[in-house]
Amino acid sequence: MRLLIGLVTVLLLGLVTPAEAAANFPRLDSADGFRLTAGDTFATYGSRIAALDAKLPPRGLGSLLTDTNRKARPLCHGTYLAAALKPAGFCWEDANDDKTNDWIPQGLTGSGDASPSTGTVGGKRVVAASWHTPGDTMVRLSFVDATGLGYRHVLLVEPTSGTDFRVVTGHGHGMTWAGNLLFVATTGGLIRVFDTTHFWKVDASAGTVGLGTDGKYHAAFYDYAMPQVGAYWYPGGGACTTATDTRPCLSTLSYDHTDSTFVTAEHVPSAAGGRVLRWPFEPASGRLKASADGLVHAVEGFSSPVWGMQGAVSRNGYFVLTGVCPEYAGVAGDHPSCLHGGVGGTSTSRLTGQAPVNSQNLSYWPATGELWLINEQLRERVVVHVPWTTLTGRP
Repeated sequence: MRLLIGLVTVLLLGLVTPAEAAANFPRLDSADGFRLTAGDTFATYGSRIAALDAKLPPRGLGSLLTDTNRKARPLCHGTYLAAALKPAGFCWEDANDDKTNDWIPQGLTGSGDASPSTGTVGGKRVVAASWHTPGDTMVRLSFVDATGLGYRHVLLVEPTSGTDFRVVTGHGHGMTWAGNLLFVATTGGLIRVFDTTHFWKVDASAGTVGLGTDGKYHAAFYDYAMPQVGAYWYPGGGACTTATDTRPCLSTLSYDHTDSTFVTAEHVPSAAGGRVLRWPFEPASGRLKASADGLVHAVEGFSSPVWGMQGAVSRNGYFVLTGVCPEYAGVAGDHPSCLHGGVGGTSTSRLTGQAPVNSQNLSYWPATGELWLINEQLRERVVVHVPWTTLTGRP
């Protein structure tokens, strides 16, 4: 009955239209062959971090958010989203984060993933975003107080010993947050894990990373470094190089709280066919759930009909995907994106209206029923949320 009422309400608002270009969203014959391993990374990085902590006492997220040095703006750019959705959110500060491609935003998560029952961490609504440099030479994260809009960037680093660390490279494709741990898909076949109770305050006077010749630790002019605590990757190593090769690229990452799975999807730049996978997650341990062989087996997979799929999130078997609008498929240039919705194994169709140009990752916050998204378009960058039920007609 609640679903029927919700659908009637949304139809009256004019947000749900008959399926537009409904397309088959087939289930993969088997997803079990896709597997990830963590090796001994959690133990290895743990011992290195313990030694480095003696030189760089760790700080928590609460401390970081009381030391913000940038200010986001209330939503200032157009979003192309239907006005009846009442999109809300923010723009990055009116400086390099919005106006240059020195760093490009990609992944999105927040306290709504970290604490699904309250939607807050330390009493605050927090948004976390990943960015990469044009050459994928560095990855940074932004932590934003979603109420006060203060934020700070931190550089991701990998401990190489008990005395030093190096920069994390990659695209920062997607990310999600569970408890204290952040999972960041930095390259096509690798998910790195970070701990939001662990930030190192470093010397910001140099552009180098790690222990400098001056005896101080640096993080490419940033005040804080965030060390990697673990990782997951395809056994045998290596990253996917072709989007539809034997190993699906991990181009986006989200958390489905209804069945405790992580959702990954691969981006195929000028076509459909990107694969969407579910990976089992154990909230109690804060780790992906390994099978008896010690590997994490994908439990479900689908082949997406969405061109240029950039983000994927699911709830109760229903997926929302970001990608190219049907009218722009195969058309060169930057255009508004579209949101596509559908049931895995059945079909998807375009949801009403459009979405910000070059929309990227998605995050669903159970405590508030908000669907969040981020885009990368220069001088149009937004982080925005809309009501899931109003958009999809589903609870």
